[in-house]
Amino acid sequence: MGNAVKRGKMRGVAFRRALFGALLLIMPLLIFMSLIFLSGRIDTSFDRDIIRAYGDLEAPAPKLHAEAAALYSLDLDSSVYEKNGDKKIDPYSITKILTCYLALNNLDPKQKVVISAKTDEQVYEDGAYLLLFEGEEMTVDDLLHGTMLSSANDAAYALAELVAGSEEAFAEMMNEQAREWGCENTNFVNSNGWKHKDHYTTAHDMAVIAARCFENEDLRKLSMEEEYSIPATNKFEQRDLFSVFRKSTAKIDNIICGKTGSWEDDDCSIALKFSEDNLTAVIVLLRDSLDKRPSDIKKLKEFSHRVTPGFIAAEEDDKVCKARVKGGSKTETELAIDSTLFAYPKDRKADSIKVEVENEGIEAPVRAGDSVGTYIVTCDGREIGKGSLIATEDIEEGWLLSQFYISDRDSIMGASVIALVFCLLLIIKAAASRSKHRRKS
Repeated sequence: MGNAVKRGKMRGVAFRRALFGALLLIMPLLIFMSLIFLSGRIDTSFDRDIIRAYGDLEAPAPKLHAEAAALYSLDLDSSVYEKNGDKKIDPYSITKILTCYLALNNLDPKQKVVISAKTDEQVYEDGAYLLLFEGEEMTVDDLLHGTMLSSANDAAYALAELVAGSEEAFAEMMNEQAREWGCENTNFVNSNGWKHKDHYTTAHDMAVIAARCFENEDLRKLSMEEEYSIPATNKFEQRDLFSVFRKSTAKIDNIICGKTGSWEDDDCSIALKFSEDNLTAVIVLLRDSLDKRPSDIKKLKEFSHRVTPGFIAAEEDDKVCKARVKGGSKTETELAIDSTLFAYPKDRKADSIKVEVENEGIEAPVRAGDSVGTYIVTCDGREIGKGSLIATEDIEEGWLLSQFYISDRDSIMGASVIALVFCLLLIIKAAASRSKHRRKS
């Protein structure tokens, strides 16, 4: 019985010795593997702490020559600046924006039409016209181009008749549509903006009308055509048309669409849509002058970036995320963005801005300025920008273990830790051996 107990104790001692020896052998390996694992545990997502608010509704406004003006943010779907925004003023030919919008919604551009006697009878002294004749045959598309490009008053009248049967009935359609969009200070009595005491709008209302009308892609494209030819008809020779709007805004960048209007050189109007730096807005100027109008547009475009509430998601060269480096003297590095990113969420909250960064890791050597990944920016669920992630420093090739994302510095530290642990284990084993020897003695 005593021998059996003694053998059991000996087996227990042998097992503990074997376990201790195994731990002594695998501990350095476990530490080494832990270093590899921890070297790859870096946050490679976009750094949202750099997103910052931008734009101020109280920003001082520029001095404009126009008597009334409105800057309407399409990103926020609200007005961000107005000068005499509710003052009732003649819109003149920017009326034709709504005329063409209703025509496109109710007529087939390819439809062939015959000009009526009433259209032929209209007189627009000193105004723009196509000189349409009773019984003349052409298409709706011809009339649309005449209305938008040449601002032809008789073409707009012809469209009104085709849509509603008469200009009076068409004007009621226009007013009904404007009221549906919340424009309570607007009243139209004709389809072309010909001056009339009861034909008026406001800068605010016209900005809303233009914003809604220019949601129509066909209308946007139509307004940006530079020239168009109406083929010879049964009544008249070929008519070559040129865009008044394109000529008036030729030196202004990033315009998407629009329409001019004027009565005299010192009594002009314009409504246009532009987009730049992820900001999209409508500008309306009423009772401006022909020579000051371009300057007023440029001032409002520049001002739009200061006044519209939004965010800078990141500025060019901002360090926006980290990346792992394989085979390098460093295990990780910071990446920068290649351009400044503006975003204008409708709820004015940064949470509506998402930035996805993509890189599959970097392999040394790397040079500062190298493109090493991509980013995609979305706002309100819509993609608004994308570009390249840029390396911010030079990283040379490392030694053998750098292939496992362990840099030279980490390797030295890791080796030191392993050596220290190994020595501690040896000391512990030696102490245990001496303790056992004393017990035997």
